[in-house]
Amino acid sequence: MKQTLWEAYPILFGGDYNPEQWPEATWETDMEMLAQAHVNSATINVFSWALLEPQEGTYDFSMLDKIINLLQKHNFQIVMATSTAALPAWMVKQYPDVTRVDTHGIRQGFGKRHNACPNSPNFQRLAQDLVTAIAKRYAHNSNIVCWHISNEYGGQCYCDNCAQDFRNWLQKRYGTIAALNQAWDTNIWSHTFHSFDEIVPPDQHTDEFENGGAMLGGESLDYRRFQSDSLLANFKLEKDIIRATDQKTPITTNFMGTQKDLDYFKWAKELDVVSWDNYPSFDTPASFTAMNHDLMYGLKQAPFMLMEQTPSQQNWQPYNALKDPGEFRMLSYQAMAHGANTVQVFQLKQSRNGCESLHGSIISHVNSTETRVFKESAQIGQELAGLPADLLTSKKQADVAIIFDWASFWAIDFALGPSVRLDYVQQVHAYYQYFYSKNIAVDMISVDDDFSQYRLVIAPTLFVLRNETATKINEYVHTGGNFVTNAMSGLVDEEDNVHLNGYFKLLQPALGLWAEEWDVLPPVSTCEVNFNGHLTTKANIVCDLLHLDTATPLATYQTDRFYNGTPAVTANRYGTGQGFLVGTYLDEGGMQHLGDLLVTAAGLTSADQPTGVELSHRYSDKYQYDFLINTTAQARTYRYEAGAKATDLLTNHPVKSGELTLAPYAVKIIQQPMI
Repeated sequence: MKQTLWEAYPILFGGDYNPEQWPEATWETDMEMLAQAHVNSATINVFSWALLEPQEGTYDFSMLDKIINLLQKHNFQIVMATSTAALPAWMVKQYPDVTRVDTHGIRQGFGKRHNACPNSPNFQRLAQDLVTAIAKRYAHNSNIVCWHISNEYGGQCYCDNCAQDFRNWLQKRYGTIAALNQAWDTNIWSHTFHSFDEIVPPDQHTDEFENGGAMLGGESLDYRRFQSDSLLANFKLEKDIIRATDQKTPITTNFMGTQKDLDYFKWAKELDVVSWDNYPSFDTPASFTAMNHDLMYGLKQAPFMLMEQTPSQQNWQPYNALKDPGEFRMLSYQAMAHGANTVQVFQLKQSRNGCESLHGSIISHVNSTETRVFKESAQIGQELAGLPADLLTSKKQADVAIIFDWASFWAIDFALGPSVRLDYVQQVHAYYQYFYSKNIAVDMISVDDDFSQYRLVIAPTLFVLRNETATKINEYVHTGGNFVTNAMSGLVDEEDNVHLNGYFKLLQPALGLWAEEWDVLPPVSTCEVNFNGHLTTKANIVCDLLHLDTATPLATYQTDRFYNGTPAVTANRYGTGQGFLVGTYLDEGGMQHLGDLLVTAAGLTSADQPTGVELSHRYSDKYQYDFLINTTAQARTYRYEAGAKATDLLTNHPVKSGELTLAPYAVKIIQQPMI
């Protein structure tokens, strides 16, 4: 029976540690300094393949043994990685097929990381041998609380091995070449295939265009699915090896939020616990960071690991600004507010060379416990050590769900049209941002999740709509649910074939309308949307031209174009529920007005908050935990309604109802008994 990571209480506070980059004589001092910061865990062995296996079949664990013994001596919990995310030079020299071929047909040489072809038999064999040796040697080490397979999976390969495995994957998916031709509608530009052997991966030399878009959307969509599945097979290969020796310790790999390459909902089924790396830029809205956390929670509807963040600054973004005093602490607790049960960083000690030498850490190049960042880290570590174990049993609750769909994310990218301004993730965030601003909890879900537990389900830009998903949405509305979607939704099936007989026809019961075409708006457009005389707001990107059956208009277009006065936003009664269609993309004022209408329709309770103040909740069997967070560099006040025996866990002071003053980046974790 696998244990949950949270049985390894206290809360893991630590991060990536690479002592192999430093003289061994410095390691003991590192431990003493990290202990002063209340660090209790280290992620190790992430990129050590060349040290562990200096030549094929010859293993040297002497340095890793020393590192593990040192961590054990100082009572550190260990997140044990498998080192398969970066290849050693000897392997690339001996087996060139282990590296990827890029979209321009160029075989990559030795260098960087995340460079292995997932379908190289040599890579699979050598990775299997390495992980087998690691698992046999360390699986029974009681300090290992989590296995960390590879690192930040992603990317594409277009080599001959991938081409052959893609053909095999397609044959399993479609059975016959005739079925594939029908699914992809290949009788375009002489693309009819007569055997699977004729199919090649879609890249810049074949069926994908340099400026974006694909010749055959179904082909490119399937190649995305295939590459995601191929990398997942690599993960499962390593996971199965570990499980053969260790049946209890949780296994993960670190995700990257709204990263495009992998279908994380499919991947999450294979992880014991989701983990992810949070690196907001200096100008990332707090709502976008919160949405990413909620997406990671939503992959399994369960707490996750915050595997990486920086305590000070990144080194790889265009502008790598320092975090303000208190911002690292605030971001750590914001993650916990949205479901994180660990607080980890990259990195514990700053590298002195290589591409990550300017990336921040707890122990910086100054090598002192007197730095601002070290002191803030120590504050976080001390506070985390004092939080109750019950907090780790708590979960989120939400009445609103927003669908995030990787198939739609991919398919929009492959579509030639309608506008270069259409960004799937930003459209999802536009809806999330409204509910965040009202302190209304949101679950991020997939199209396959259960809708029935939510009062309101929103599917922004659900470009790919399967027949079974449409049936599910119609039934959800008919039985009392409130469903919302918008322009460019429900357009194609899972092979990128356009649904015929009118756009939105599959959702006609729920939405009560259909569309025949859409107009594309340049940035200088003056097209507006009028909400029945209550508000006029700007329309953006596209405007659906709608034909109403049973739907009623909530707003109309105001434009000098021929569709002036036609419906832009609609509502439809179906059964005991309602379906809403937003035929365009609204500006922030429009989203606020629309959101207010949806909140009323769904019978939700909302509360305006001062800009930059977030109130999130987690619930255990015994307690409600309110995370009250000022995400800004300015002081804020917030009127808080406290229950009986409300206590701020970070100060151990009672909390009363009334105006609370929140210093810049202030955090309160308020515990109160469940009534």
